[in-house]
Amino acid sequence: MPDIPARSDRPRPSGRLRPLCLAAGLALSQALPVAAQAPPFGDTAGTVFDIIRADDPTQFVCLEAAGRGARQIWDKRVNGEPIVEAHLFHARYADGTSIEMAINPEFDSAAARAQALRFATALGRLPTTLRRGIRRFGVHAGRQGFHAGTGGIIVYTGTADHREGYAHLEESLFHEAVHASWDAEHRLSPGWIAAQEADGRFLTDYARSRPDREDLAETALFAFAILYHPERFPPVDTRQTLEAVPHRIAYLRDLLPPEIPVTVPVGPPRGCAKGR
Repeated sequence: MPDIPARSDRPRPSGRLRPLCLAAGLALSQALPVAAQAPPFGDTAGTVFDIIRADDPTQFVCLEAAGRGARQIWDKRVNGEPIVEAHLFHARYADGTSIEMAINPEFDSAAARAQALRFATALGRLPTTLRRGIRRFGVHAGRQGFHAGTGGIIVYTGTADHREGYAHLEESLFHEAVHASWDAEHRLSPGWIAAQEADGRFLTDYARSRPDREDLAETALFAFAILYHPERFPPVDTRQTLEAVPHRIAYLRDLLPPEIPVTVPVGPPRGCAKGR
């Protein structure tokens, strides 16, 4: 069976996916008029695929309390970026990465630690290459949508509760981690734009509505599923994905090469107390 098509700006990557019917997908995407090819999915937040599971191993090692400190954290509830005396923690991981967790003081000390542990553990299930770019992680109460920018992610515990209810918390964090870690370098890069043009369509309605901002993050989770957990992704959805965006999947394969483990342990990080 054929490989994912190679990116035009570099040689074909080595290694093969598990058998996937790509040739028909690429031919279909080239044959149909772009306007006739609606995205096969709505958005990643609304999918029910459990690609990263709550019982998957986590690279999270421990949480180091760092007291309270003034942090400016964007808050959709007030449409602003107030300075709050946040509860601060350093989440440390076995692959050498670390993330500052800043928890809104609306939580008491015990609840703040519990929320930091909750998200630090889930973040430990993401690929090292994504977690490496997250420097700050803010947590508010409420049901607003998650959001992220270069180096940082902000979440809302009510929304997290809802997404945990259909096994989608880690998938949502993956999406935001793409914004935090890859957007600055890749979402407007010549290679990504060329892949968009070659595919001629989008994978989700949300990506199509904001192609310069959301297309990379929307597509990356599907690529991760196909490359690392194809058994968790229904065959019909794999086929639809590869028919819709084969060139973007090829681009993401270079960022998520399946020959490399999803996480790269290096041992307990410095400054990490025993236990959690």
